[in-house]
Amino acid sequence: MAVRWLCAMLLVLPGAWGDCEQPPRFVFAEPPPPLQESYAVGTTLRYTCRPGYTVAGGKSLLVTCLPNSTWMATPDFCIGKSCSPPDIMNGNFNYMTNLQFGATITYSCNMGYRLVGKPSAQCVLKGNEVSWDHVPYCARISCLPPPVIENGQPISEDRDFTFGMAVTYKCNNNSFSLIGDATIHCTANDNLQGIWSGPAPECKVVACKNPEVENGRRLSGFGTAHTYKNTVTFECNPGHLLNGSSVVTCEADSTWKPPLPTCDPLHCGPAPHFLFAELTTAVGDRSPIGTKLRYQCKPGYTAASGKSSLVTCLSDTTWSADPDFCIRQQCTPPTIENGDVIANGFLFESVVTFTCHPGYELKGSPSAKCVVSGNGVDWDTASPYCESGANMIIVGIFPLLLAILIMNV
Repeated sequence: MAVRWLCAMLLVLPGAWGDCEQPPRFVFAEPPPPLQESYAVGTTLRYTCRPGYTVAGGKSLLVTCLPNSTWMATPDFCIGKSCSPPDIMNGNFNYMTNLQFGATITYSCNMGYRLVGKPSAQCVLKGNEVSWDHVPYCARISCLPPPVIENGQPISEDRDFTFGMAVTYKCNNNSFSLIGDATIHCTANDNLQGIWSGPAPECKVVACKNPEVENGRRLSGFGTAHTYKNTVTFECNPGHLLNGSSVVTCEADSTWKPPLPTCDPLHCGPAPHFLFAELTTAVGDRSPIGTKLRYQCKPGYTAASGKSSLVTCLSDTTWSADPDFCIRQQCTPPTIENGDVIANGFLFESVVTFTCHPGYELKGSPSAKCVVSGNGVDWDTASPYCESGANMIIVGIFPLLLAILIMNV
């Protein structure tokens, strides 16, 4: 009884004796209807690709029941159909993987165009085929008409102005100057709205005063009439230093910019000091270029032959003078009988020494210095003399004899 019951149960249970249960379901394909509760081993079913999918190249639609009660199928035997690349004039599209059913792309426009419509689209099913659910278009960016200006007008016959187009202005006559950029361009802001690249220029009457710089002269920009953007170049006369810009420009407000320079006189510093000479007149701490100072020799000095005592302030703000234009005066060379004069020279402030020969003794100062004397120089002391030894003995005995005579009396 037990054996018969078991056999009866095996005949009823699905998959008994190797049967397969209902075939698998795929996102991309479906089995042929009607479906049964079980399928005998070796059963082969031909699947059909679902809408939006198509048979993958080289793959089979057949699914087979194996002896181990499982279904065998080729992986991904149906693949998504591909949408055709969208045709977007003046733009492009981008995608991450492919253009198959379910894929999403993003649109972008070329420079000068803006996207009208949604920025992305999906490959969707329409009927039994696939197509993009949305295709925008790229519209050219346009600007409003260029601004109107007084005393001038744009040089253009166009009425529609799109991205990249330029407009150039001119003034109505030569009495006006065009201030600002003559040309503006149609461009776009961050929101891709058309805007002009800058403000329109102005047409104004510009006249700068005739520029004059004291102690300077023009190198360019001659004449008396000066209009917008005229330039004038200056340089200073000798003995003057340019303070400011050498080039000035007539600007829209009828003034020179930068401001006109000045030519400031150059100066030398304090007058030079010399050991041998002094100024004939007092001067300040600054002297203009070209100033000549006269010096006179100090006492003890005299003018050097062929040299000038004038000192000049040069254009480089230095003083120029002949070297050693005063030289020391010379004392008369001294002599001493029966002795010698020892000296390195006899010029002013020189010192000499005197010595006597053997047998003589020096009487007077042993040295003398050459000093100022009147308008010249002379020795500060009279020359000494050398006295012999015999005279000294006689002179020494005379007081002794005189004392003896007095005692005898």
